[in-house]
Amino acid sequence: MNLKYKRRYDSLKRSVKSYLLENAALTDEICRLQAELSVTRSQRLYLIERLMFHEGLEKSNSGRPSVSNGKADASDTQKKYSPVVMHKNPNEDKPKSVTIVRKKKPMFPMNLNNVLLHSLGEIISVNPNFHSESWIYPVGYVATRIYAHPKDPRKKCVFTCKILNNAGIPQFQIIPDNDLDGVFFGESANMCHMDLLNSIQQSPCVKVKIPFDVQGEVFFGLSNQKTQSLLMMDPAFNQCTNFKGFAVQNVQSLNSVSLSFETLQGFLS
Repeated sequence: MNLKYKRRYDSLKRSVKSYLLENAALTDEICRLQAELSVTRSQRLYLIERLMFHEGLEKSNSGRPSVSNGKADASDTQKKYSPVVMHKNPNEDKPKSVTIVRKKKPMFPMNLNNVLLHSLGEIISVNPNFHSESWIYPVGYVATRIYAHPKDPRKKCVFTCKILNNAGIPQFQIIPDNDLDGVFFGESANMCHMDLLNSIQQSPCVKVKIPFDVQGEVFFGLSNQKTQSLLMMDPAFNQCTNFKGFAVQNVQSLNSVSLSFETLQGFLS
């Protein structure tokens, strides 16, 4: 009997030792993957900042024709305009040349100053839940922006803002890039933004009361004039019965502590 239990004891010891080695190997692998993930997140943050910077430069120069040896490049003009020759009128001696400007489809992602628009989404005009008197909430809308991390406001974080269709009710989501378990969601943009600001206020590193003001639609980028212009091009825009007109945006509010990472850092310091 003693020999039997001794064999079982030795077998259990070997199993425990094997599990310990396997656990140590898994722990090392997890630490390695976490380190790689941290580097990848930092690189993504850097690339988004560079993309927004370069797209801003391209937009500032988009209205200028390219110049070569002091003359405007004719190829740029040919790309923008397409001359069409009309049929000759018997009462006229020469045909008329009409210039038609072709509308370009919007290219995504689109830099909207402090917001990067990835998808405009689709207007659901038949459902009044997806628009109000001052705002339109397109389903499938996706945008990213940089703001303070909800757990450590001294660090930058990329937030993904989404508008989804949850059984006929809009669901707004603010997703932190490096904290996928801490998603802020609700039935309004203000609700999501308020939860994010409350999380920042409750952070252990925040020792003062921050004068936050909830601006959910502005945080999502729905107040941007370019976004509103694109929404107005949607055929369903004029079918939104409850919509009266976009709310007027205060330009100074874009630099408030609720929207600007740099302004928040100046307040915390």
